[in-house]
Amino acid sequence: MEIKQLEYFVATADHGSLNRAAERLYTSQPNVSKVIAALEKEIGVQLFKRNNRGIELTEHGKMLYGHAASILKSSDIILSMAQKQTRRSFSVSGYQSSLIARFMAEIYEGKKNELKLEYREGVVEEITDNVADHISEIGIVYIAKDQICCFRHIIGHKKLEFHPLFQRGICIYIGSKHPLYNRDSIDFSELTDLKFMQGKEDFFAIENHIEKISGGAAHLENLNTAFYTNSDYMIHNLLKNTDVCCMGIDLVSRDYENQGIKALKVNNCQHFLTLGYVNRKKDELSEESKMLIEKLVSYNESL
Repeated sequence: MEIKQLEYFVATADHGSLNRAAERLYTSQPNVSKVIAALEKEIGVQLFKRNNRGIELTEHGKMLYGHAASILKSSDIILSMAQKQTRRSFSVSGYQSSLIARFMAEIYEGKKNELKLEYREGVVEEITDNVADHISEIGIVYIAKDQICCFRHIIGHKKLEFHPLFQRGICIYIGSKHPLYNRDSIDFSELTDLKFMQGKEDFFAIENHIEKISGGAAHLENLNTAFYTNSDYMIHNLLKNTDVCCMGIDLVSRDYENQGIKALKVNNCQHFLTLGYVNRKKDELSEESKMLIEKLVSYNESL
């Protein structure tokens, strides 16, 4: 099967006429008819039927049309990419993180004339899929200690590897309108009195470990989830303007203080989260990946 056959098929379906399709394709009607007949013979089904208004798709033709149109669209994107002389790109996937956003901005400022940057947010599965599919060079994740073995097994099937960098605990992000804003820390037993926001469900989410790391003082089912969102913009606005809070890794950007957002330490919380990066096996890291990793490690050491 050739791209040309799909082009002729889609054009004929769109125009409902071999003649009009031929005009659109700058060829002859017999040539269009010949290409369509060859395609029908190759896949073993009839794609068009004649009626008083011209020709229309058969049921098999309708089934093929969406796939053919999608293939042609992807083909156009590939051709466009090949024809453009683009700047070298650097893409990272990770969680919603103002800290990583700041580091990416710093990398951009230093290389904006030679580099195109991209940062994609998502849960662990989306992050690792992006790296496996060559959409991102590396993915920044944090995984609970007792899940690392399972995590490595999962990403091994995607031909990825996990490189630990350091360990952290958790904190509770709150805004200036929260009744606990003047506090610096909180006990596990107090978490059930708070209103939380939650994003996409994630097997590796921090909340799933609350009962274990709190020694039974807090349970996931007892946490009050008041708002669901996967929007970083919504998260910031809720924190700044309501009494809703969120749970995150205790690796807080100092920029938050200027936005009226602070992070409460969770008392007696062990460093059970391992922050690191995933990349494709045997791939060498770019200079930019090394810079981002160094920034994360240096920031952790400064806390």
